[in-house]
Amino acid sequence: MDTQTPTTATCHDCGLTQALPEMKEGTKAICTRCGSLLFQKTKDTTQRTLSLAITGLILFAIANAYPFLSMQVEGRVQETTLVTGIIWLFTNGMQGLSALVLFTSIIVPLLQLIALIFILTPIQFGQLAPKTGVIFRTVRHLMPWSMMEVFLLGILVSMIKLGKMATIVPGTAIWAYTGLILILVTAFSGLNPHDIWKRLPIKSADTHSDICTQSATCHSCSLVSGIPETHHTACPRCGAGLHLRKPNSIQRTTALVVAAVLLYLPANMLPITITQALGSTQADTIMSGVIYFMFSGSWHIALIIFIASILIPLLKLITLVYLLISVKFSHQWKPETRTKMYRLTEAVGRWSMVDVYVVTVLVALVQLAPFASIQAGPGAVYFAAVVVITMFAAESFDPRLIWDQKEQ
Repeated sequence: MDTQTPTTATCHDCGLTQALPEMKEGTKAICTRCGSLLFQKTKDTTQRTLSLAITGLILFAIANAYPFLSMQVEGRVQETTLVTGIIWLFTNGMQGLSALVLFTSIIVPLLQLIALIFILTPIQFGQLAPKTGVIFRTVRHLMPWSMMEVFLLGILVSMIKLGKMATIVPGTAIWAYTGLILILVTAFSGLNPHDIWKRLPIKSADTHSDICTQSATCHSCSLVSGIPETHHTACPRCGAGLHLRKPNSIQRTTALVVAAVLLYLPANMLPITITQALGSTQADTIMSGVIYFMFSGSWHIALIIFIASILIPLLKLITLVYLLISVKFSHQWKPETRTKMYRLTEAVGRWSMVDVYVVTVLVALVQLAPFASIQAGPGAVYFAAVVVITMFAAESFDPRLIWDQKEQ
């Protein structure tokens, strides 16, 4: 097993292969061309991460076993758990939206915790769990889809909105959920992936395979391997597919961006919530929600929703369109800046889900017929689709194409 610091590393953002110097613990190697992190040298982080994962699993159980929020109005009490809003969406014809909220706020975090415990426990005894490479790279690929902190922000926005008309009481689960967020963030930020990858054996090359004429870097475990000219192959360490560049990156990204643009208008024009109170009905779009918070004195909440739900999706689409055009027409303008634009676009897109989570919390709490009730509007479905599609679009774009234009 490889237990040493790699001598070379290839940047995932610009494709430049660089020699790594001797490194001390606590140091990082940064790409000399685009500034991306290449490698960090740390003490073994697996034991600490395992402890955090076990603690997180306990908090996960508490967060799902107890009430999350309760609303008290005119002597009536409405309690909600983590899954109350998800069940409401499912039973009211929004199965896709229900599945998305369930997946991003509950299933992915649970899978991450179980996978970490499954992988790291045998490592403490000098063993490897079955399929460690496949499971760990899957966990890392799922990281953008774990949106607990975005869900918590949605809860806070909902509490502020409902706090003007009722008494909102946080339950035990909300504190456990908050602790779980801190645990997972600490676990993944403190885990050095190399501590797991270095323990995996590297399979010997097939002597009967085609001659490897090019080198490709695994996008999952960063191992540099030969790749045959006639066909693609799998990483000999983690099993991920090896490609010089993401296959059909421009075509796939373009198709996804076009789909997101088409959905962006109905997402902002159709109502995202429909409120019924004392015989009157009010339909609110994302922008009307921003205006409501602005004129009710919660300008900071209005700013958060405007940035997350209107500005970020729009800027993300504009940025992706520009990056596609710049690659298509071989623009030479500041590849470093364009790479940073891509990184930012990839990082912030998930925060647009905050409005979807606000809707989920509102429909869970405000079901006090005949006094008041809130339903999810069609705009919520279109908006969730925009968020998901733009995240896939950013993932399918290969930033190394930016630097390929410079090298021509």
